[in-house]
Amino acid sequence: MEPLVTVVEGVQIACLTVGAYLFGAIPVGWLVCRVGFGVDIFQHGSGRSGTTNVYRTAGKGAAIIVFCGDLLKGFVPALLARVLVAEFQLVPVMVAVLATVGHNWSVFIGLRGGRGVATSWGSVMALVPAAALVGIPLGLLTVVIGRYVSLASLAGAVGFLIGGIIFYALGFGVDGFGVALIAGFVIFLFSQHLDNLQRLIAGNERRLAPWTDMSGSRDSSDHGSS
Repeated sequence: MEPLVTVVEGVQIACLTVGAYLFGAIPVGWLVCRVGFGVDIFQHGSGRSGTTNVYRTAGKGAAIIVFCGDLLKGFVPALLARVLVAEFQLVPVMVAVLATVGHNWSVFIGLRGGRGVATSWGSVMALVPAAALVGIPLGLLTVVIGRYVSLASLAGAVGFLIGGIIFYALGFGVDGFGVALIAGFVIFLFSQHLDNLQRLIAGNERRLAPWTDMSGSRDSSDHGSS
């Protein structure tokens, strides 16, 4: 009887899973603020290292760098897993989850981090790219119109799920496993935004500055999404 996993495949899976956590744990937001601005992001705003807190602490340029970096932390490991071990359907999912866990609870900065929005978006983009055709536009449209980053983060996640369901029904690039993966990420992201949801319902969630004034500002009262 042949083994379910060869030695080479086992090594690949181990490297991908451990590497996904460590890659996801690279504290992009903390590094950008510390190296570029001499600021400890954890001492400002929400105390998290994601895009929203970086924007309000260090400005728009820093936030764009952090968003792209965090997105890649999910996209790259998930894409590698999808290409290298496609025959093991659960492994890319494990990799995607571990990259997001690394971002949220980074071993390099005392198990702190962000809320996992950009990193989980990146993972889903790599594993179920068709769903991004709905998720990303919906998330961007929500933040442009409403300027609530938390709401846009959740709207984008729901958009990924809607896109996944639509393309699954059409038989285009999404299977039931992909829909289940997206649903899991949606539940996870909602669990990470319970405080934001409470403030949105109460009407006291903070918005981004108007688009005519997007320079960013240091603000110790941030309760943003990241």
